[in-house]
Amino acid sequence: MKEDIVIEIPKGSNVKYEILNGNIVVDRILFGSMFYPENYGYFEETLDWDGDPLDAIVISEQGFYPKSRVKVRIIGAMKMIDGGETDTKIITVIDVDPRFDHIKKLEDIPKHQLNIYKDFFENYKNLQNKKVIIGGFENLEFALKEIKEAKELYKKYKNLDKKTFINKMRKEFPNKYIL
Repeated sequence: MKEDIVIEIPKGSNVKYEILNGNIVVDRILFGSMFYPENYGYFEETLDWDGDPLDAIVISEQGFYPKSRVKVRIIGAMKMIDGGETDTKIITVIDVDPRFDHIKKLEDIPKHQLNIYKDFFENYKNLQNKKVIIGGFENLEFALKEIKEAKELYKKYKNLDKKTFINKMRKEFPNKYIL
């Protein structure tokens, strides 16, 4: 399945950008010596269980400017709890670069590369004294289910503020906040 991703953070950056009201905002500089191992962005018109758009890791050789739209193929997902909130990362690969045509499923990514993603997200908030738990990697079917669910959540709850949404979801779907 192919989708467009909006890039927030270019590959190799240690700046945590967010796009708010159409503006590129510097949220923070990562506290340690780590940097994003791939481009990082989100699916538009989605809502993940953390109250933010559904996140995407975009595998490519180049770093892309924040607010760039990139056509990707979805290949899997990484389950994650960040500060007690479900924060799934959909793993994608650039679809407009023939050097990546061979990547069709999660198993096409070297295990070492997946371990780099796991290591980054487990540790990038350590110096902020915040806990991140990685629940493992999942296949395309799981990723597509997560995307569908996030689109449905957006349609139903897009007008709720983040705190109200999370509190409501924790009460109605407590199993979504544990691995």
